[in-house]
Order: sequence, then structure tokens, then C-alpha cells
Amino acid sequence: MTILYYLGWVLFFVSSVLLTILILLQESKGGGLAEAFGGVGAETFGVKSGGINRVTFLLAAIFMGSAMLVAGTWNV
Repeated sequence: MTILYYLGWVLFFVSSVLLTILILLQESKGGGLAEAFGGVGAETFGVKSGGINRVTFLLAAIFMGSAMLVAGTWNV
């Protein structure tokens, strides 16, 4: 049970950092941070935005799942 607790914290922190970076790199209507770096987000993840939306959704699901895992194993 202790392994799940620490695994949950690792997943929580890694997914939160990756999710933050991924959201900031996405191109919005105003350009956002993606344009500040010369459109690196669009070049890195391809022209279509469908793939980056799926990755964002997957990271959000991992983030929420790891938060529930940490909360469920809090009193270990």
C-alpha cells in the first residue's frame, strides 16, 4: 500500500508539470505562449490539433486518477 501512495505522488507531480507545459504550448486564438516561442508547440506535436487534445485529456485523466489514489491511500 505504501508503494501505491508514493507512486500516486510521483504520477501526480509529473502529470501536473507536463499538463502545465502542454497547456501553455497550445496555440490559442490570441497566440499565447506558443507564439512567444515561434510556434514550437505546433511544430513539435504536428499540424493537427487532434493529437495534442488527446494527450491533454490523457494527462488530465492521469492527474485526476493520481489525485484520487493519493487521497485514497493517505493514512498509510
